[in-house]
Amino acid sequence: MRKKALFIVSILMVMDLLLIIIKVSDNSYALKDDNNEKSTTKEIAKKEYEVKTAEEVDNNKTDNVDMVSLDIPNDAVSVVNSEYRIPDNLLSDLNNTIASYGSGSSFLVVNLNNGMSFGYNIDNAYASGSTIKATYALYVYKLIAAKKASLDDTMSYQAKYYNKGTGLIKNSAYGTLYSVKDLLYNMIHESDNVAYLMLLDKYKWDGFNDMLDDMGAVELHLSNTSRWGKLSCRSSAIIWQEIYRFSKTSQEGAELFDLFLNAKYNYFKEILPDVSSASKSGFTEMVVHDTGIVMDEKNPYIIIILSNTGGSMNNAYAHVKNMFSKIAPIMQDYNNYQ
Repeated sequence: MRKKALFIVSILMVMDLLLIIIKVSDNSYALKDDNNEKSTTKEIAKKEYEVKTAEEVDNNKTDNVDMVSLDIPNDAVSVVNSEYRIPDNLLSDLNNTIASYGSGSSFLVVNLNNGMSFGYNIDNAYASGSTIKATYALYVYKLIAAKKASLDDTMSYQAKYYNKGTGLIKNSAYGTLYSVKDLLYNMIHESDNVAYLMLLDKYKWDGFNDMLDDMGAVELHLSNTSRWGKLSCRSSAIIWQEIYRFSKTSQEGAELFDLFLNAKYNYFKEILPDVSSASKSGFTEMVVHDTGIVMDEKNPYIIIILSNTGGSMNNAYAHVKNMFSKIAPIMQDYNNYQ
């Protein structure tokens, strides 16, 4: 009888042990499911965050500024897309600077936060000079972002690319290899003409012109007979709006924008040395320009200043700086107005 009781107890203990094992196994399985569920939720949350970020960029007010339809009258400094009015003393200083310059000039300012804009003769066309390099760099970086080009691709410097203008590559021995990354850096930082001509030879202009058509900046078209193109304040502002948007939506765009922030020939920094600015200037015997974005902490803004030299590059260079020295206080006043 006692043996029978011990046998029954043993059976019960084994059954209890089996129940515990099964329960632990079930809990272990549930824990795995929980981990999988948490992992999946985390991935979904990450995707939702990325989508939300993309939506925020897409809805950024800079994309809502219709540069193509921007309605600023010629021959008068006019503010649009805002009730702000330039104070009389600041407007007088700006108008006097424009009037005192004997050769043609134009400018355009566009607030990237809300579209407030003002300018003068924004559709007058000028030879682009080296400002074309900003647009072409945008095109090449877009190709890289689309996996249609690589920063690691190389080109050989040849005699056919020689240009006596700005830059350092012209001093290299023929046959020297440069990566696309090296060429882009030199084209923007040093405003290297040879780097531009090498990249232009590699990637041509058909796709470049298509990009311009999509943005509404057709006057910048390049061809076999026009390697430098023309631009107006409007078309240049369209380009910089896209450069800014591109910098917010891709690693390639951010890298490109960093090149502009560190460009060697930046006239804006001479007036606002303590404010970061992205710039691509251009100068020839015919024109002196500076184009870019002033990264004001409150209101970053596109700034385009174009001028004919009238035979004197020094006068044109001084005029571009003088113009910006009159525009910067207006933007500071606008910050206070807000």
